[in-house]
Amino acid sequence: MLKKVLSVILILIFTAAIAYSQEDETQKKIDKQFYTAVDHFDEENYERALAEFNRIIDNYPFNSKTTASYFFKIKILIQLEEYQKARDAINYFIENFPSSKYIDEIRMLRVKLHLNNKEYSDALREIAFLIDKTKFISYRIDAKSIGEKIADAYLTSSEIEKLSDAFTGEKVKPYLLLLLGKAYLREGNRDEALNVFSQIIDKYPQSVEYTEAKNLIDSPVVKDVSDGGQVLIGVLLPLKLNEYGEPTSRAATEILEGIKFAVSRFNKNRTDKIGLVIRDTENREEKIEEIRDELGNNINIKAIIGPIFSDEVRIALREFDGTGIPIISPTATDNDLTSISEDFFQANPPIAIRGKIMAQYIFFVENKRLMAVLNSIDGYSPLLAATFIDEFERLGGTIVAKETYKSNDIMISSPITKIAAVDTLEGIYAPLSEKSDAPAIISLMVQDSLYVPLYGNQDWFFAKGFETSPEISNMLTFSSDFFIEFGSNAFKDFSKEFSDVTGEDVNRNVLYGYDTAKYLLTVMRNVDKSRTTIKSKMISGITSQGYHNNISFDENRMNRFLNIVRYKDGVFELIEKFRSGG
Repeated sequence: MLKKVLSVILILIFTAAIAYSQEDETQKKIDKQFYTAVDHFDEENYERALAEFNRIIDNYPFNSKTTASYFFKIKILIQLEEYQKARDAINYFIENFPSSKYIDEIRMLRVKLHLNNKEYSDALREIAFLIDKTKFISYRIDAKSIGEKIADAYLTSSEIEKLSDAFTGEKVKPYLLLLLGKAYLREGNRDEALNVFSQIIDKYPQSVEYTEAKNLIDSPVVKDVSDGGQVLIGVLLPLKLNEYGEPTSRAATEILEGIKFAVSRFNKNRTDKIGLVIRDTENREEKIEEIRDELGNNINIKAIIGPIFSDEVRIALREFDGTGIPIISPTATDNDLTSISEDFFQANPPIAIRGKIMAQYIFFVENKRLMAVLNSIDGYSPLLAATFIDEFERLGGTIVAKETYKSNDIMISSPITKIAAVDTLEGIYAPLSEKSDAPAIISLMVQDSLYVPLYGNQDWFFAKGFETSPEISNMLTFSSDFFIEFGSNAFKDFSKEFSDVTGEDVNRNVLYGYDTAKYLLTVMRNVDKSRTTIKSKMISGITSQGYHNNISFDENRMNRFLNIVRYKDGVFELIEKFRSGG
């Protein structure tokens, strides 16, 4: 009997050993497949990686690599823009593996999916679920940061209020209330904002949001607002926020930093603080329409900075027509924009008037009366030449020769030779459309002994070959919508202050934003801040000194200033910020 029992035990032990050995071999096989799939994923070979992860999910019972394979599968589906499949896989994962260590990551992928589909309210709802459920502080901090960017850029107070009403957890409720209060502030609803912040202080004194709510209540930004609501400037820029609410357009981001810095400097030590309402236009007509519905009837929006592209400006002018809100673009240069709306102001002089301004400078400052014009038949060169000629002749000057050429054409020598044959000549206006034409022009002028002052547009700024013919290039003067005096003490101090505050360097885009905002804040200082009053002061000719260019308007609503720059012995020098006449 004892032998029989021992025999059975040995059989069971042997069988278990075989089973364990088989399971161990299976797990090794799974591990090998998994790491092969990860290698494919790292190499961005997504199709092969997806096939391997699917084999682990479909061909084996639940194992140590199942949930990890689902996690990678979902990331790949989103990368491949298989959004519905990704949505189904996320829903399945959350329902079947709620305790997985990957659950927070999966919820963040769901947020990304919502943002890709522009489902901003659903994205914040998922953020709220994650904040409420996660066991990890790091995920909660990241989720709160992303959620605030989503709320600030895309959601109204009513949308945030609906979400707030749906949650009661002590970790997430004060967070949603804080977002709601900030939304009320953006919309100029001071009383509701104070009410919400007070709720946080009264009901959630142990929350992370308690201190910020208290600071907001005590802040002059909230306390010193007039009965009509805080004075606000709208900012419309194509920031193109990504799935984490971070801007991806570098130029728009830099312009925004300049605007914010100008407002911060203005508000420092002032009680009549001005707020910003920043909206991402996404460079899409539909988005600008949404922004108009939100901001157009907000009486606290006194002016708008942006958009920055001419096509976006056209849409914005159409959408905001009838609101009476002054709109000022830092960079748009199309020639007809001010004719579309009487509320539009063009801080960057349009191409059409740059020739006119240069004609005034040459006539009044350089005192020239006999000019030749040499222009390319391509790009905007003909427009610059035409407006220069019209203005120069209107002032009483004479165009003694007018020649054209095709950019990058060796036949450019012929028109220059014709100009050289003119006896009475005091200078040449040569607006470029291609910077590559500049060395040829200078060289051919030397060959024809045409040693006269040369004037141009800002494309000369980027040209090469000046050093080969200094006898001509040292007589070069041109106009530009920007010139930064890096060596001036004032700019050095400004640059250091900006860098200390933002951690970034000052560049051309930063100054487009800063100088435009500084101009608008100068207009709004110490006046009745109605839209009509602001617009009237803008066309009165008030001048704001800028770092890249000065800004001043008359009834034409185009900036009257251009920088006049000279090339001298290898260095570009600012002659003056020239203010044109009418």
